[in-house]
Amino acid sequence: MPINGRYYDWEHITIQVNGATLADVLSIEYEDSEKVNAIYGRGRTPRGYTKGNYEGSGKLTLLREEYERLGDPFGMPPFDIVVSYAKGDGGTSTDTLKECLFTKRSFGGIEQDTERITVELEFTILGGIERS
Repeated sequence: MPINGRYYDWEHITIQVNGATLADVLSIEYEDSEKVNAIYGRGRTPRGYTKGNYEGSGKLTLLREEYERLGDPFGMPPFDIVVSYAKGDGGTSTDTLKECLFTKRSFGGIEQDTERITVELEFTILGGIERS
């Protein structure tokens, strides 16, 4: 619910990786899914279901300077990414992405007259997403 009509925006978000707050973040995206398998018997509609594997993943886009402060992304043991949403009213909503590992990195903005050099880090979420 908005506070005085104001919804979440970029200034309300704090992102921590492995306990350190990131300052030069341009974007973060994350998602998860769980496979559901329909079980059929007599008739053409499912009679029930089973659950399959969980999958979680995301992308973090940083300025090159923030990327360098992280160190070797592929050498890190599993870590949490904490994304907090606060509106200034004292309440905070937090998503904790548990046991993440970086799986891919892409370098961008490397051209003449660029405004910024970026690094995109893709990650896998092994431990699920906890909301609080």
